[in-house]
Amino acid sequence: MQKDPFVTLGVDESVTQNELYEAYKAARAKWEDKRFSPGEVGTEACEKLDEIEEAYRDAQDVLSSRHFITTVQDKIDQADALIRNRRYDEAQAILDDVSEKTAEVHFLQSVIYYSQHRYNDAVTELKTAVSDEPNNTKYTNALKHMEEKMRTQEDGYARSNVYNYRDDGGNDRSYSNDADYRRGGRGMTPCDCCTSLICADCCCECMGGDLISCC
Repeated sequence: MQKDPFVTLGVDESVTQNELYEAYKAARAKWEDKRFSPGEVGTEACEKLDEIEEAYRDAQDVLSSRHFITTVQDKIDQADALIRNRRYDEAQAILDDVSEKTAEVHFLQSVIYYSQHRYNDAVTELKTAVSDEPNNTKYTNALKHMEEKMRTQEDGYARSNVYNYRDDGGNDRSYSNDADYRRGGRGMTPCDCCTSLICADCCCECMGGDLISCC
C-alpha cells in the first residue's frame, strides 16, 4: 500500500506549496549525511531519501490538481515550487497565465530562461525585476552575477575570434605552443568552467537551492 505523501513529509493536506517545500527540505536534511555511511545505515538513508523524493512529487501533483489557485501570489508560489523541482515547462505555463507581471514573476521567468541557456533574455527579465524593486537584494545579486557571466563569455568569444581568424602567413605554427592561446584564447578553460558553475550556484542559492553544497 502506497504511503500518503503528506504523512511521509509530516504535513497536512491543506499545506501551501512553500510549506510543502520547507517540509521536504527538513525531511531530506535528516538523512542527507547518513547516506554516505557504510552498511545498513547508508542503505536505509538512501531508501528514505527516495521515499521523500517520491512523496514530494506526489504531494505536488495533488496540490497542482486542485482548483483553488486563483490569486497572483498563489500562482507565483506554485511556479516557484515547480522551478525548485526543475519542472520548468509546468512553471512556464503558470507564469504565462499570471495577468499581473510582478517583480517576482520576472525573476522566476529569468530562472527559466537561464535553464534554457537564454542568457540575454534572463538578463532582460532580471533588469525588469530590479527596476520594479531596486532594493531587493535577491534580484540585484542575481543580476550582478548574470552580467558578470555575460562579460566572461563575451571576453572568451573575442579571444577566440582573434585566434580563429588571425593570419599566420600559411606556416605550420601550432596553437598548442601559443602561450596566449593556452591561457584561454579558444574554448572554455578550467577557470571558465568554474566561473560558470559559481554563477549557476549563485542563481540556485537565490532560489533557495544549492548547486555546489560545499560553497
